[in-house]
Amino acid sequence: MAKPYKLNRMASTIHKVQSILPTSLHPAALTYIFNSTVKLAKTAGIRIDYLSHTRSTLTLPNQKRIQNHIGGLHACSMALAAESATGVLIGMNVRDTHIPLIKTMKVDFVRRCEGGITAEASLSEEDYGRIHEEDRGEVWVPCKVVDESGEEPIVASMLWAWVAKQKKSEP
Repeated sequence: MAKPYKLNRMASTIHKVQSILPTSLHPAALTYIFNSTVKLAKTAGIRIDYLSHTRSTLTLPNQKRIQNHIGGLHACSMALAAESATGVLIGMNVRDTHIPLIKTMKVDFVRRCEGGITAEASLSEEDYGRIHEEDRGEVWVPCKVVDESGEEPIVASMLWAWVAKQKKSEP
């Protein structure tokens, strides 16, 4: 079981939403909050299905606006889904005094995508603790991406870092 840490603003908002609304409305509320902040996720049609401090699951349907020339999901849209799944997870955990930064996107395209995708990212208990306890650091966050056939069209992991926010200097 993960050690409880102080919730950041994002995690506090998510916790309030999840404690007030019935479970059936969580995906719609989480999606609205995320897509209000990450405009490209809204444009692509990303939907957050589940979100906790150590796991996130989102879906991206195959829609014409994000297709490639052969009717499948465009490579960049699949990478966006993986980046969003890992990013929202990091965002839930980085302290308000720090900012998350993506450093590396590792995406291997292993097969043609069939239909929409589901992306699931997870943090180990060790990485969860490091994000809360270390002043700066980085962590690889794996993301499993599965298409409608049940296969993995991409294998993805993202290297995220967190650093203290710089104080604004006075003019």
